[in-house]
Amino acid sequence: MKKRVLGKSGIEVSPLGLGCMGLTHASGDAMDTPAAARVIREAFEIGYTFFDTAECYVGENAAGETLYNEDAAGEALRPVRDQVVIATKFGVHHNPDKTLSVDSRPETIRRAIDGSLSRLGIDCIDLYYQHRIDPNVEPEEVAGVMAELMQAGKIRAWGISEVDEDYLRRADAVCPVAAVQNRYSMLERWHEPLFPVLEELNVALVAFSPMANGFLTGAYSPKTKFEGRAGLS
Repeated sequence: MKKRVLGKSGIEVSPLGLGCMGLTHASGDAMDTPAAARVIREAFEIGYTFFDTAECYVGENAAGETLYNEDAAGEALRPVRDQVVIATKFGVHHNPDKTLSVDSRPETIRRAIDGSLSRLGIDCIDLYYQHRIDPNVEPEEVAGVMAELMQAGKIRAWGISEVDEDYLRRADAVCPVAAVQNRYSMLERWHEPLFPVLEELNVALVAFSPMANGFLTGAYSPKTKFEGRAGLS
């Protein structure tokens, strides 16, 4: 499979990456860790080298057991660590009422990175995303922590999900941003005005939900019935 480079980072990835979220989060009951790990490993075996998870991709299986996406990703990818690029994210937490909380304070990020490294069972994360912008923390402060984590050898590069131009420019000026992960598909094109900025700054676009959560696959109709518990996006 041909490779693409993540912006200024020099990190090469497969053009298609596997978003691991739905294995344990937001898509009904979570898969048990060994089963989710098998899916991830099968993706590697057919050519995927870019895998995306997050601290907050947590779910419950039918038995009520809490399952962590990063556990499954780590189990699948540790044996082939030198052949894959692992991305994970910080800064979002799900509340009991299914609302989201964002927290990108430096002390929270420092705790989050150690937790993610432990669950993944690796020494360094290739691409570490700010999952959502925290309006209470300036981009320069977040970028400063990312530079600190790079210096410590805990991450190779960083990115931002659902970012706008002003935040991206300010963050990139402090610590170069490798990638932006924004929702993008034929149905969801509102981030297109950002494209010239990404080209100018040499920041990669990693499009999430390119099939619009499955609506562009033809798999669903008004008669479709869904099983399992409703999840969070």
